[in-house]
Amino acid sequence: MKMSRWNDTKARRIIKRAALLAAVLLIPASLAACRGGSSAGEQRYNLKGVVVNVDKRGSTVTIAHHEILGYMDSMTMPFKLKDEWAFDVLTAGNRVQATLVVDGSRSWLENIVVIEDAVDSSATSKAIVPMPKPGDEVPDFPLVNQDGKRIRIGEYRGRALVLTFIYTRCPLPDYCPMMTANFEEIVKALKQDPFIYSKTHLLSISVDPDYDTPERLREHGAAHTGESGAQAFSHWGFATGSAEEVKKVATYFGLQYWKDEDQIIHSLVTAVISPSGKVVKLYTGNEWKPGEIVGLLGKLKQGQLEPDDKAAAQEKDAEKIYQGVGVVESINDERTTVQINHEDIKDLMPAMNMPFEVKDKSLLDQIAPGDHVAFALQNMPYGLVVVEIKKQ
Repeated sequence: MKMSRWNDTKARRIIKRAALLAAVLLIPASLAACRGGSSAGEQRYNLKGVVVNVDKRGSTVTIAHHEILGYMDSMTMPFKLKDEWAFDVLTAGNRVQATLVVDGSRSWLENIVVIEDAVDSSATSKAIVPMPKPGDEVPDFPLVNQDGKRIRIGEYRGRALVLTFIYTRCPLPDYCPMMTANFEEIVKALKQDPFIYSKTHLLSISVDPDYDTPERLREHGAAHTGESGAQAFSHWGFATGSAEEVKKVATYFGLQYWKDEDQIIHSLVTAVISPSGKVVKLYTGNEWKPGEIVGLLGKLKQGQLEPDDKAAAQEKDAEKIYQGVGVVESINDERTTVQINHEDIKDLMPAMNMPFEVKDKSLLDQIAPGDHVAFALQNMPYGLVVVEIKKQ
């Protein structure tokens, strides 16, 4: 296969498109930085490109990279970082070089060097993407399965449903291939208990409907389900739909993705849904293990898989964000707090002058005493915390 060449025009086009997307999207992938050490199976490649998004919370950096000789064409995609210090240095627009390490089902970047300073720091602004909470009822989304038949999420009521998002052309081993491998392990484990096996179903939804037709999904899925013939997809199905249908279900579960030429830049979300059709648990990223979901599904025997409505309500309340405005009185860098003389905060407290802890110390760099600010508070288990603050 002839590898595509990188040129400045193409780079600018990719950077512009990806940076615009990064301005409104935050990939909610909880991916931990890779552990140290090495193995004999490691493959190393030189990587050069431009940073288009830095997600410190998800431990990933998205890079529009040049052709990686011997591995992949130029494209834009997220990578895990071995060096955590890089998250405090990298910003959108940085030109970087690094070593891409692929070790079996895992990959990461190390030895990062910034070649050029950022040219557009505004591209780093992001918005938190909402995700459903335990106890939320899942809408009856329509899709198309691997046989070309119309299906609906609601038809799995009465069984626990485990669903994830993939696309068959995904090139990184620790993204879609890992999700599929995890599902294989879940199916094998569930078969050991006929009761739980009969009360569960797995569903892999492609976010690449233009390429992943039902026929392609059937061919892809047949190699993984562990069944054949009429039973091939009886316990684990694969689904697609129109671009709009796929977007609706993906957005509901907090998955963010966009197309870059023939690749899909995406996060990872896996959901467990109760027999009554309510969200039980969401797993973001790829650090979860098949045994975690198998153990959760084991609660079906005691009829305890349904989410606790009271606990779910408390969790929602704990994660509620309150908006306020006021004047900065003082800043304590050592304690990471800000004293704000604020107006009434709706549904929370009357006007008063009080100190708040800030979630990230970098927020304090954006303000000074005397500034009129708008801020957001979150009710954490240890108290109210400023999660966002901006000078007005």
